[in-house]
Amino acid sequence: MPRYVSGPFRRSRAAPLAVLWSAIAALCIGCAASRTEPDPSPPHDTLRQMATRYGICSVAIAVVRNRQLQAVDAAPGCTTDSPTTPDSVFEAASLSKPVFAYAVLMLVQQGKMDLDAPVAKYLPNGYWHSFRPHLADSQADLVSDARLQAVTVRMALNHTSGLPNWAGGPLGFDRKPGERWQYSGEGYVLLQRAVEAVTNEKLDDFMERQVFQPLGMTRSGYSSNPRLEKYIVPRVGKDGAPMKLRPFLTPVSAFTLYTSAHDYGLFLAALLNDERSLRQIVESPVPVNPKLNLSWGLGWGLEQDKADTLIWHWGNNPGYRAFVIASPRTGDGFIMFTNSDGGLRLAEPLSNKILPGPHKLFRFHLLREGLDNLLCETFDVCL
Repeated sequence: MPRYVSGPFRRSRAAPLAVLWSAIAALCIGCAASRTEPDPSPPHDTLRQMATRYGICSVAIAVVRNRQLQAVDAAPGCTTDSPTTPDSVFEAASLSKPVFAYAVLMLVQQGKMDLDAPVAKYLPNGYWHSFRPHLADSQADLVSDARLQAVTVRMALNHTSGLPNWAGGPLGFDRKPGERWQYSGEGYVLLQRAVEAVTNEKLDDFMERQVFQPLGMTRSGYSSNPRLEKYIVPRVGKDGAPMKLRPFLTPVSAFTLYTSAHDYGLFLAALLNDERSLRQIVESPVPVNPKLNLSWGLGWGLEQDKADTLIWHWGNNPGYRAFVIASPRTGDGFIMFTNSDGGLRLAEPLSNKILPGPHKLFRFHLLREGLDNLLCETFDVCL
């Protein structure tokens, strides 16, 4: 089992705002002239101004430097009755996947799962696929496609399972397992069922025992519950109005994580101190977009250049957007959560301040929405 780093990760709380900005400034010392220089403005005011400029109602960020949680901050970009704090809880959306992947790697290191074993090996009663896995009463079907036997734990983690992102009905394959990268939430749900079978625990209980409790992540869970509800930041739509959507009551490894910037900062810091897991994540990358130097590891996107390999991921749920990026080499990175459909517009400017770029990953079509997504994917015109 990987050794957890204790001490400041368990006890760390939101650092003073001056510490946050000194962390941002220190990260840019020695940056090439072509890279973004640190903004000299006061930290909280700058974050608030950025949120206002991009129409983001609430944003919370955590900065990790030298493999330690350095600081956490939150700011409003609109008038709201629900003030955001560093401990406010957001839907992490697909930032759920890296946390779940980390727990799976622990099971691998404990000898309870094998990265190159078929996921079906851990499902002796077969795979009952739920049409809508976040609903407890969802219709389900027993998958009989023989290709399911070829999907390994590794393929589910690095999105080469051949399964679609979401089926919304009976599960089928888009392509041969292992053939190429294709983002798939279905692959993560398949792996979730295997983990639940191996551990004889529901996902929430497993993640609490394996990750949240050891790391001191007290405001995290893969489903809503009374302990978290009062801290959850309401969704805000494109018009700035609150969105009334049902909370997630059934845990799904791919997108239902509720967490705070502080808690996710604890997770990122712990991961950056875990050399064994980091090596597993990056050692066998799958090509995604060679023009952008993008590939995929186990649970994370990888941006590669001559000097470094960065791990990153984004999250996109209705009314919430999230982003995380870090350097395993330097131990620096940050997490951003927002309660706005336009929240990803903050990711690049924040990245350029905290991990100076340029970063080609922001030309990746899945980080774009609507017409911008279509133009970026089809014509390589990324506005």
